Amino acid sequence: MLSVQSITDTVFAKWSEAISDSVNGSGHYSYEQSQTISKFPYATLFFMGLPGNDFDLEGNEASVTATLQVDIYDNRTQATNNVYIIDEASHSALLNMGFRRTYGPEFLQETDSKIKRLTSRYSRLIGYGDDL
Repeated sequence: MLSVQSITDTVFAKWSEAISDSVNGSGHYSYEQSQTISKFPYATLFFMGLPGNDFDLEGNEASVTATLQVDIYDNRTQATNNVYIIDEASHSALLNMGFRRTYGPEFLQETDSKIKRLTSRYSRLIGYGDDL
């Protein structure tokens, strides 16, 4: 049976492997919503929740709806183009795991106008016995 930790750990491991080259390797991505970015490019993936979606007669979760957000940041030359390249790798990895984009990609305003931030949200129903 999949647990919240196994779902989040598996998704992050596959996602980070898929985007690593696009963001200049390890240290340029994280598993949390970050307020301070000091390395560019940078990407974050964080789960917004895994609420139960279906339950058996004993009240055990038979499926959950995993919802996550990906934020991609860059402030270098051609930042707009660069965040779309990273988004393509991220999107492909999440599609391969069965997620579907439910929001975005959309540019969100940052305090520093040189920083480009592209945000997307994804969702997937995960049931007992599903494989990521």
